[in-house]
Amino acid sequence: MKHTITVAEVQGIALDRESQLPIVLLKTSHPGRIIPIPVGPSEASAIIVEVEKVHPPRPLTHDLIAELFHRHNFSLLYSEIRDRIEDTYTAFIHYRRHFRKHSMEVRPSDAIALALRMEAPIHINPLLLAEAEHSLDVFRHLHGDDILLLEPDYRDHAV
Repeated sequence: MKHTITVAEVQGIALDRESQLPIVLLKTSHPGRIIPIPVGPSEASAIIVEVEKVHPPRPLTHDLIAELFHRHNFSLLYSEIRDRIEDTYTAFIHYRRHFRKHSMEVRPSDAIALALRMEAPIHINPLLLAEAEHSLDVFRHLHGDDILLLEPDYRDHAV
């Protein structure tokens, strides 16, 4: 059975009350649903830097990977948040070189950071929507107000 594709954008970064670690909030194309992806501080920083279009004096790791993709004729087709096993999300990048397609399992934060840099869509497995937060307001109620809402201008379309 084939599922419809659910596309997401980075809406913000929250700080988990208990662990004090960042959570990337992905706003989905399914109205009112967000997917909270826990990440480390460095990974959150790499995502914020790209969404806010901050240009550090030297390239970050994801910038180098994006440059390698460009130089060697790889195209990032999309990043995918595929599954959730206990409290850990799994992710893949799907890319192409010439006529061959490839997939690679990566950390969700890397999939998101690379998709942002390469202007590729972020796909969410529709089965994850069943356990997704209903809205940013519900997330705030459950997790607190420590949320940095980002204004992504890296896309020409709204989700």
